[in-house]
Amino acid sequence: MLIASLVLFAALASPGDTAAGVVVGVAGHVTIESGGASPRSATLGMALGAADVVVLDKGGSASIYIKGGGVVRLHDATRFEMPKAAAAPAQAKLPSGSIAQLESGLWVLNDPAGSLLVSPMRGDAFDPSATAVPLTPRYEVLPQPGAAFAWTGGPAKARVVVAKQREVIWKSDAVAPAATVATSPSTKLLEGQVYTWWLEPEAGGAPLTAGIPFRVATADVIARTMAIHKEVEPLGDAAGYLLLAHYTGAGSWTNVLVLANDMPPGEARTRAMVAARQGLRLDDKTAAVLLEKIGRRAKP
Repeated sequence: MLIASLVLFAALASPGDTAAGVVVGVAGHVTIESGGASPRSATLGMALGAADVVVLDKGGSASIYIKGGGVVRLHDATRFEMPKAAAAPAQAKLPSGSIAQLESGLWVLNDPAGSLLVSPMRGDAFDPSATAVPLTPRYEVLPQPGAAFAWTGGPAKARVVVAKQREVIWKSDAVAPAATVATSPSTKLLEGQVYTWWLEPEAGGAPLTAGIPFRVATADVIARTMAIHKEVEPLGDAAGYLLLAHYTGAGSWTNVLVLANDMPPGEARTRAMVAARQGLRLDDKTAAVLLEKIGRRAKP
């Protein structure tokens, strides 16, 4: 009965025949390269194409299910090109028709016909298109000692978890993906320090996403940010270009993305948008989702 239920749940969760594999485990900084497109952050349940390359930074790890083959486990500063099903490493092969439980809490069905099928351990229908994706902050510098977090997809409610090194320093209330969550006033993020954030289910348990790093600016950059906003306030439309230059130099890519989006079409806007997407490591589609969610950033 258990096996039959798992097969049913797996069938409901099929990403489709066009996928060559799926990310069934991820930790640390792992990205997916697809031809000339901007790298995407790997997320649990992400479908992979035949030409995709999985790239791990030092300390990263990932488990990739190969369509019709098995699970390939990757660790630490690795580039892995998606192979043909028959080329999956022998030691990772799953017996045809078998079901395996992975560390990430997913069940994998290795269908004899080579179908790509995965399912959550709890039996919920798993839709890779609804996987939680952290949108901001991402790989950037925050010009204030606080953060506002936004994401898309995932469950009806999730919590933001912020850690410094391996110590969790703050968790949000459980909220819907449509919300933007800010750190509480009592949680001061220290100037010049690096933090990591991820999402966890409302009831707790395994993280929904890999950890995404960000850094709080140094005291002089924070002070300069506040000063430049006051300086440019009387300048009207010209203020946007001066703020854009400041945030680009600071590496505050979410602000660069929003400011560039408000600029008139032209080479300057195009360059700024590309720089922001690359800094955030978001593709065009996901960057557009971010812009829809946050609109204009609040003044410091």
